[in-house]
Amino acid sequence: EELQRLIAIDKHLALFCLATYGEGDPTDNAQEFYEWLRENGRDLTGLHYAVFGLGNKTYEHYNAVGKLVDKRITELGGVRVCDLGLGDDDGNIEDDFMAWATIFWQNVCHKYELVINTDGTSMRQYKLVPGPFPVDSVFTGEIGRLKSYERQKPPYDARNPYLAPVTNTRELFQNDCLRSCLHLELDISATNI
Repeated sequence: EELQRLIAIDKHLALFCLATYGEGDPTDNAQEFYEWLRENGRDLTGLHYAVFGLGNKTYEHYNAVGKLVDKRITELGGVRVCDLGLGDDDGNIEDDFMAWATIFWQNVCHKYELVINTDGTSMRQYKLVPGPFPVDSVFTGEIGRLKSYERQKPPYDARNPYLAPVTNTRELFQNDCLRSCLHLELDISATNI
């Protein structure tokens, strides 16, 4: 339904980054979309889209979800903005993505008549202005219910996780490294674990 509304927006673009696991299955959060897309009677005529799949070549059904979504949207009338990108976790999936993203952005800029900033800097297109919001009205990422941080009750499990405060963090990589890996320490003393 959202995709069909997106088509009505001028210069729209739907970008799908989809992982495949197991026997060519979509991830849990993509299952409903995957099934919806496979049903007959869908019309995505004019949907501008691109797909980057995440998989591992050692599996028989390498990137099956990304491949199916790319193929199916085209069958339903979608307009591919960039060729399907395939990331291989058995190799270097980040390099795969960066190589694809370079081509993706070139295609997007060409299609929508945009200019790529080539001077190596980025410029914000917005200004962040903090508002006078009371702290208790700001969403803090509660998992399942409001005020989760204030009203935590055992037993804790996957449906009722304990939202542990972070007591310490430290960067594990060197300062000149392009990656980041954090060591986190959590306070679980109130859980009786």
